[in-house]
Amino acid sequence: MKASTPDRLQEIITYHEDQGAFIANPHTYVLEDGGQKAIDPIQLQFKEAIDPYGLLNPGKMKAWDQRVKA
Repeated sequence: MKASTPDRLQEIITYHEDQGAFIANPHTYVLEDGGQKAIDPIQLQFKEAIDPYGLLNPGKMKAWDQRVKA
């Protein structure tokens, strides 16, 4: 399988995950889209404690963005 576009890469990753393989996607900068795959409440609490204004690495944590919008 060859990944010629980002969409094709996602198709390949999805196919393998559907077959039971774990894929830690190195082609993303978003924490939950890489290896973690889920929002970690403890990690969010840590970020809130050390970066209460969200100045460090903005846009790289879905949990932070969802918390701000809520």
